[in-house]
Amino acid sequence: MGRWPARPGEIDFRGLVNLFVILLFVGLFGFGIWWVIKSLGEAGQQYTDAMVQTKYNAETVECQNTLHVIGQNIQMYTLTNETFPDSLETLAEWTGDSRILRCPAGDKQAYIYVPGQRPDMRGENILVYEKEPVHDGKCGVLLLNGRNLLLTPQELQIALTQTRRQLPKQNQ
Repeated sequence: MGRWPARPGEIDFRGLVNLFVILLFVGLFGFGIWWVIKSLGEAGQQYTDAMVQTKYNAETVECQNTLHVIGQNIQMYTLTNETFPDSLETLAEWTGDSRILRCPAGDKQAYIYVPGQRPDMRGENILVYEKEPVHDGKCGVLLLNGRNLLLTPQELQIALTQTRRQLPKQNQ
């Protein structure tokens, strides 16, 4: 004991202890690096998810704003012409703004206008809507009373059925 280095055939316990300490240190260091990389990966995924959600929310707000603008333009058109426009295209020509024809979100689908309505009809009637659900599974809708909603496709179909029941037969 106390001799260094060990003679051939003797077990070098100091060398084994040193080797074990080095392996333990390298293992802990590797685990620490793995943990940091894993944490950064999760944080990066959370950041990416937050950015996607923010973009989605901005597009939904922009769509609802566009529907609000359509509602205001229909009110001005009605005051000027004493009737609702025949179509959104007629309204776009009258306002000079073709951006009101399409939803700014997703694939920029065209809004659908339900013609044949009058100001004295039920305020819950659908006036303008999106056919496909691009807002987290919901469709943007403008009601006759000027309110904007996001409806599921099933809710939209029920509301459209109720709206069409009140329209003159030639507009259904």
